[in-house]
Amino acid sequence: MNAVLLTLNTAWRDYRYEALLSACSVFVLAAVLAPLMVLLGVRNGVVQAMTERLMNDPRTLEVTPSGSGKYDPQWFRSVSALPETAFVVPQTRSIAAVITLSNPADKRLPANPASLIATAPGDPLLARYGLPDAVLATGPEEQTKPAAGENAVPVAGVILSESAARKAGLDASASGALLEGRVERVVDGRREAATVLLRVTAVLPVEALGTDAVLVPLALLAASEDYRDGRDAPFFRTAGKARSGTADGRGTSALDAYIRAVHDERVYASFRLYARTLDDVAPLRDYFLEKKVDVYVRAAEIEAVRDLDRSFRVVFGLITGAALFGFTASTAGNALANVKRKRRSLGVMRLLGFPGRGMLLFPVAQAVPTAVFGTATAYVLYLCAAGGIDLYFAGRISGAETVCALPPGQLTAVFGSVLLVSIAASLSAALQAVSIEPSEVIRDV
Repeated sequence: MNAVLLTLNTAWRDYRYEALLSACSVFVLAAVLAPLMVLLGVRNGVVQAMTERLMNDPRTLEVTPSGSGKYDPQWFRSVSALPETAFVVPQTRSIAAVITLSNPADKRLPANPASLIATAPGDPLLARYGLPDAVLATGPEEQTKPAAGENAVPVAGVILSESAARKAGLDASASGALLEGRVERVVDGRREAATVLLRVTAVLPVEALGTDAVLVPLALLAASEDYRDGRDAPFFRTAGKARSGTADGRGTSALDAYIRAVHDERVYASFRLYARTLDDVAPLRDYFLEKKVDVYVRAAEIEAVRDLDRSFRVVFGLITGAALFGFTASTAGNALANVKRKRRSLGVMRLLGFPGRGMLLFPVAQAVPTAVFGTATAYVLYLCAAGGIDLYFAGRISGAETVCALPPGQLTAVFGSVLLVSIAASLSAALQAVSIEPSEVIRDV
C-alpha cells in the first residue's frame, strides 16, 4: 500500500513539474468538452422550454370532438375513468350555447353575444391561471332580487374571457360584478327571452381564450339549451316573472331536481376533455377513433417538439461520438508518448523497487487530474457561453425559461464519462509502463 501511495505521489509531483504540458492537456480536453456541454445545454433548454409551454397550455392537452353525438352519463363515467383522462365535462349543442351579456350598471354599453362553455371543479383551464371554479347558487340565501316586486332568482358565478369582459365594461379585477345574461328563442312565431344574473368571479387572461366566452356551471348551459328547445328551465326569469320552479324560497326543490337531472339523466351533444400529459393525447385520440368519435387534437405541435428532441438526440449523438473518438485517441496517444518519453525514469523507479501495480497506476494517476481540471475548465467556458446565449435570447423567452441549461445530474454524468474515458484511454500506456524492465536502465548506464 505504501508503494502504491508513493507512486501516486510521484505521479502527482511529476504532473505539477510539467505544468505547461499538463495545462495543454487540460485545455485540449476543455476545447473538446465545452462545445458538447453547450450543445447539450441548448438541447435541454430549447426542448424543455417548448415542452413546458405545451404542458402549461391546457389547449395542447384538449381533445375536441369534431361534430355532435349522443353522450349519456354512463359514457362520461367510462371516459373519466380512463387513466389518460384528466378532466371531462359535458357540452351542449354549439347553436344553443350562446348568451347575450349586458351590464346593468352601465346602460350605455351595448349588449354583446358570447359563447357558453361548460366548466366544473378541477377545470385545467382555470387551474392553469389559478382562478376559482364557476358555481351555481341554489339556496335562498344565495339569491337576489334584481328589481322591486320581482321574484328572487339564483345567481350563477361565471368566468369571463378577457374580450367578453372588456366589451361588458369590466377589467381583469372585476371580481364580484353582476351582469345580466339573456337567452332568446322563437316559439310559434313569437320571439321570447329569458334572463339570468351572472356574478363574475374571475376574468381569464387574453392568451387563455381568444373569443367572447363565458365559462358557466353545467346546469346553466343545459338550461340554456332547454329554454331554446321549448322545455322548462327552472332558474330563468321570463318577462319579469320567475318560471315554474324558480327558487323564490319555496321552489328550491324543483331547481335541485333539475340540476340532478342535468347530471344523471341528460344526453349531451358534445364534451370538453383534457389529457393528463402530452403522452396521453395520442392514446386518447386513438381511443375515440376506435369508438367512431371524430376528435381534433394538437398532435402536430406535440409531434414537432418530439421530432426536435429526436433530431437533437441524433445530432448530439453523432457529434459526441466523433468527439469521444478523437478525445480517446488523443488521450491514449499522449499517455503512450509520455511513457515513452519517460521510459528511463520509469525504469529507474522499477529499479528502486516500485511494484508493477504501482507502475500501472502512474499513467492513470496523471490522466485523472487532467479529466478533473479539463471538465472544470469546460464547465466554466460553458457557463460563459450559456450566459451569453440566454442574454441574446432574453427578449424572446419568459422569465422562467432558459435557452441553455445543464442540470446537475447531467453535469455529473458528463464528469463521470470523461473520467472513465480518460482512465480507459490511459490503460494502454499503463501496460507499457508495467512492461519496462529495470535491466534496460542498467544497460544504458
